[in-house]
Amino acid sequence: MHRVAENLHVGGLDAAGDGAALRAAGIETVVGLTHDPSTGGYPDGVRVVREPMVDGPRNDATAFERVVDATRGTLAAGERTLVHCSAGSSRSVTVAAAALAGVTDRGLAAALGAVLSRRPPADPHPAPVRRANPIRGGRGWRALPYHN
Repeated sequence: MHRVAENLHVGGLDAAGDGAALRAAGIETVVGLTHDPSTGGYPDGVRVVREPMVDGPRNDATAFERVVDATRGTLAAGERTLVHCSAGSSRSVTVAAAALAGVTDRGLAAALGAVLSRRPPADPHPAPVRRANPIRGGRGWRALPYHN
C-alpha cells in the first residue's frame, strides 16, 4: 500500500485485508475494485465501497463513473481512502488518478503522473485511462467511450 496523495492510498488485495496496516495508515474507507474481497475480508470499522471491475477495455462506463465519484466523495470529505484492485497497479491507479483530478486543480495527466511516481509497481491499462477525462464544473469529470 502506497500513499499517493493526501488521504489517498493505492494497493492490492493483500493490503485491503491487512487490518493492522489499514489502522496504522488511518484508512477510513476501502474502495474495492475486485470481484472477490480479500481472503480475510475487510476489517471491522472500515467503510467499504465495492465496484468490481475487470482490467482493460471491458469496464462499464457507468460503473467506472460511479466508483470515481464515490472515491472523489471520500477525498472531498477528508476521509483517508485506500483504492485497491488485485495487484494495485492498474484499475486502482486509474480510479485514484481520476478521483484525484476531480478534487484538485490538476488535470488527469498530472494526477496520473503523481500517482505513478508514488506507486512504483503501477502499470495502468491504457483503455480505462482514456475513459477518464477530467472537466471543470458540474461533477468535475465525465466518462468517455473507449477509442480502441
